[in-house]
Amino acid sequence: MCCFTLAEFAIRRNHKTGDWKKLRCGGRTLDDLMKDGTLPDPSRKHGANKRGADSDKCKICQDGGKLSRCEKCRSLFHAGCHIPPVDPEKIARTHWNCTFCTVENSSQSQQRHRESEVLEKQMGPEEKLKCEFLLLKVYSHLEGNVFPNIPYENYVEEASRCLEKLRKLDTIKDSLIKGAYSSVGSFVQAMDNFFTLLECSVAEFTKDNFKKNFKDIFAIQETN
Repeated sequence: MCCFTLAEFAIRRNHKTGDWKKLRCGGRTLDDLMKDGTLPDPSRKHGANKRGADSDKCKICQDGGKLSRCEKCRSLFHAGCHIPPVDPEKIARTHWNCTFCTVENSSQSQQRHRESEVLEKQMGPEEKLKCEFLLLKVYSHLEGNVFPNIPYENYVEEASRCLEKLRKLDTIKDSLIKGAYSSVGSFVQAMDNFFTLLECSVAEFTKDNFKKNFKDIFAIQETN
């Protein structure tokens, strides 16, 4: 049984060009494994995504499984996809709101600040929650919009770049959860470094998109 996604398998084999369906896993080509259902066919996945798939999927990764529902927006999340991670059994006994809803509700009537003041702020609970919101926005777009719509003919090369970006986001996520960022500025610096990685799609969430969300969520005062 193959333990990797198509892109991960190709990366480990250092496969850059050519017909990726001819790559072999356990003596069989990926084409054969897709035909018997052992591996997903990315072309079919893309088609299902465009037609509108089952709604019982995680808002971030678009996969099914054990999911928790936000009481306000009714979106579903895997415990590990949400930031911060959730305890499904614990929130099942409460009226749980996801980070998206929590931040958007609390950001409607904020006092505005200069960007330099915000960047210097210590990473308190409120600041951390807003950074979690910003990170979820990037995850959601990359996993939900970019990855599933990689062109079939460029699947391996573009998927490999997406995987690299996801691993970088995972590192930032772990650091944020563990409290490794002492200030808002240190988190923003980590995200600036993330956006130096090569794009994996023209539809990707850009640094400008991130900056706009950052200014909105932290109520940055516009300067002339």
